[in-house]
Amino acid sequence: MPDTPSSSLPAAAGTVLHRGTPEYDLSHAQYFNKEDTARFPAEIHVVRTSADVSRALARATELKVPVGVRAGGHLPSKPSLIQDGILVDVSQLNHEVAYDGRTHEVCFGPGVRVFEAWKATDALGRFFPFGHAPDVALGGFCLAGGQGFFMRGWGATVTEWIVRLEIVMADGRALTASRTENQDLFWAARGAGQAFFGVVTRFWSKTVPKRRLFGRTFVFRVGDRFEDLIAFALERNNATPKRFTESAMCTMHSEIFDSQSGDESVPQSSPLLLCINASAYADTLAEAKTMLSAWDQVPGDLQSNVLEANPVAEVSWEEFFQDQHRWNPQTPDQKWVINSILNDPSVPLPKMLEAIKPALCNLPTRSSYGCLYMCDTVAPDENDAVFSIPQQYYISTFGGWKSPSLRPQVQDTLRESYKRADSVACGIYIADFDQSIDSLHSPEIKVWTDSARDRWMEIRKKWDPQGLFPGYKAFAAGVKQKGSL
Repeated sequence: MPDTPSSSLPAAAGTVLHRGTPEYDLSHAQYFNKEDTARFPAEIHVVRTSADVSRALARATELKVPVGVRAGGHLPSKPSLIQDGILVDVSQLNHEVAYDGRTHEVCFGPGVRVFEAWKATDALGRFFPFGHAPDVALGGFCLAGGQGFFMRGWGATVTEWIVRLEIVMADGRALTASRTENQDLFWAARGAGQAFFGVVTRFWSKTVPKRRLFGRTFVFRVGDRFEDLIAFALERNNATPKRFTESAMCTMHSEIFDSQSGDESVPQSSPLLLCINASAYADTLAEAKTMLSAWDQVPGDLQSNVLEANPVAEVSWEEFFQDQHRWNPQTPDQKWVINSILNDPSVPLPKMLEAIKPALCNLPTRSSYGCLYMCDTVAPDENDAVFSIPQQYYISTFGGWKSPSLRPQVQDTLRESYKRADSVACGIYIADFDQSIDSLHSPEIKVWTDSARDRWMEIRKKWDPQGLFPGYKAFAAGVKQKGSL
C-alpha cells in the first residue's frame, strides 16, 4: 500500500525547491490527478517543522505572492498550485500518529494518510472515523469537514471528533485552537477546506475502542429501474440503525476495472451497473447481521435486476482499501475530474431522482463512475463550525480518462449532467469546489450558509489581513466569476 501518490521518493523535508530543477519537477507532479496543470509556483517549500512553515510564509510575504498548501494532493483541481506563488508541502510535517493513553486522543500531522492512520490506531486497539480513500491525507480531509466512516451516526469527523488544532498563522505565529482557546480560529478552520487562512500543523482527535468491519454488497443491472433501485437503497438505509453503520452506492460499467484495454469508450452493449455496499462496525458477525438486517430482502419486482447479492461478512481493512485503489487507480497517465452536489433535503425524492439521474448514469468513459454516499447529516451546528451545509446525500461523478483527446468529452458530459443536478442542490462539498477557470459547476453554488460565510470572512480578515492565503476569494459575497487560481 503506497504512502504517497507516486512511487518516486519525496523531496527531503526542510528544503526549498526551485523551478528548473529535477526535484521541483518531481514535486510539482505529486498529485492524484495526472493531468498536466500549467500553474507553476515560484518555490516549493517541503516543510518538516512549524519553524519551516513560518519561514515559508515569511518568504511569501517577502516576495508578495500568495500561498498554497498541499497535504496529499488528492483534489483533482489542484488548488494548492498557484502560479508564481509559494507551495507549502506539508506531507512530511509531524508525520506520525501519537497516542495519549490518558485522554485516548491521537495527534497527527496533516500529511498522514488514511491508510497510515488506520494502521497506527488499529495497532493501539483504537479507532476514529478517517476517510474511505487510503491515500487521502488527513489535513485536507479534516479541514474539508471529514466525510468519515459511519458519519450518519457519528457526524462529520472535524466537528464531532477533532478537539484541537495547532496552526501557523499568516504572520508566522504558531497557535493552538480549540473550543476554549482561540475559539474563532477553531470555528473557522473546521469546514474551511482549501480556503483556510493558516497552515494546520497538528490535529488532535478523540478515539474509541476498535471493533471489526463487516459488510454486504449487491450488484444490480440498472436498465430502466434507476429510480426504483435508488429509492430501494435509500429506504433500506433509512431502516438501518444509524449507530455504527453506513451505506453507499456506485454506478459504473463492468469495464471500469479493465485497465489493460486501450479503448476508453463505453461499449454500447455494456449495461449500467449499480453496486450497493452496506457496512457495520461490530464486535461479532451476529451483531453485524442484526445491524444490517434491513437489507435482507430485495423487493420481488427488483429480483430480476440482481446480478450479485452477498451476505454479511467480515471485511479486512486491507481488503477494503485495496478495493478503493481499484476504483481510483493512480497510474502515471490516469486523469480525473470531479463534480458533485449536496442535495437539498426539502426537495421531494422523485424530483431529486430525476435531477441526479444524468450525473449517475451518463458516464463518459470506462474509468468514470457515479457515487451516492448517505451522510445523513442534515443539521450541522453552524454555531460550532463553519461546516454548515446539510449533508444528507453526497452525490458525485468521477470522470476518468487517459488520452488527452478525451478531456473535452468528459468535462462536457459532467457539466451538462450537473446543470440538472444543481437544481436540487443546497450546496457542494468544499473539497470538490474548483476555483479554476474551466470548473464544471456554478461559481455561485454554496459551500457554507450565507451567515456562516459572512462570519468566516470577518474572522479571515482579522487573521490574514493581507490575503496571503487566496482561497477565500472564490467564496466572497458577490463573486460571479471563476479563475482565482
